Amino acid sequence: MARLSKRRRHEPGAGGSPSAAPQGAAPASKGVDHSRRQGSSAVARSSASASRRPVPPPRHGTQGDRRSRPWWQEPWAWGGLAGAVVVVGVVVVLVVVHLGRSAPAPVAGNGEQPAPSSVVAKVTGVSPQVIAAVGAGGITDPLQLTEGTPSALTTGGKPDVLFISSDYCPPCAAERWSLGVALSRFGTLSGLNISTSSSADIDPNTDTISFYGATYSSPYLSFTNVDSGTRAGQVLQTPTAQEQSLLSEYDSPPYMPAASAGTIPFLDLGNSYLAHGAPPGYDPQILHGMTWQQIAQSLSDTQGAQAQAIIGNANWLTAGICKLTGDQPGSVCGAAPIATLEGQLDSS
Repeated sequence: MARLSKRRRHEPGAGGSPSAAPQGAAPASKGVDHSRRQGSSAVARSSASASRRPVPPPRHGTQGDRRSRPWWQEPWAWGGLAGAVVVVGVVVVLVVVHLGRSAPAPVAGNGEQPAPSSVVAKVTGVSPQVIAAVGAGGITDPLQLTEGTPSALTTGGKPDVLFISSDYCPPCAAERWSLGVALSRFGTLSGLNISTSSSADIDPNTDTISFYGATYSSPYLSFTNVDSGTRAGQVLQTPTAQEQSLLSEYDSPPYMPAASAGTIPFLDLGNSYLAHGAPPGYDPQILHGMTWQQIAQSLSDTQGAQAQAIIGNANWLTAGICKLTGDQPGSVCGAAPIATLEGQLDSS
């Protein structure tokens, strides 16, 4: 969905850090927002330290004219960041893919903590009964079919899912909940963290899971995660030249208005389907004031607004991934409502 609307700048550095909380505990209230390949190998990337001079991060989208844009939605040079990538090794892994390449070094002030086991269990273990009961959750197909016949995006011989986001970005925070649910149906996410979006955003302090430093194991697909900035807007990871090329090609017209080009989150499913800009499936404002534990717990309430939005969006993403894997595993792709949604993808 396109990010339109007025501009309003926030001073860089206005975003604070999430208050420290022990595992299983969460800071008080939160907020939220709304939008839509990597190569044949996994590449180790360097992490920027907290002392590195902050660089304006990529833009994130907002829902139509509903709200003004924060400072990081202004244009900036992805290409310049791509030149800063340090390639420290190439790892081809057939079963386990490390997200963000090699184990990233801790970044001072990033504020991430290991996700409580209760949160991980709820996100990665949504039951088939809940999935079927939610269905599309009232969500309109958030995926765009790529034009022409682009080469397949793969890693280690498997279809690759590329996700570019930033810790400070509330729309990215919202999309991670759905993506975590969807990916868990095809494999295992390990080492998940929890984080909180910027306190200076129009949807401040949105609690979310984080893929930074996590691993993903799957016989069906690979997952590449790029976290471009910390909660405070410091550089965290930079896209490779190939990732930058994909962002430039697919996060721009004809897939979105020129005024919205370059927004995050950006999700590329094997170069076949795209979801980018303001969160594609649902308005993250429904997460306002909720902690990580409360959001995770809400996923079992099939009639609740949060489950309808997060799982409904995840079901569409799952249908797109099933297109990449040749409908494997059958227990996922052949189950309700995935087969039905998959049949609607190319015509919606």
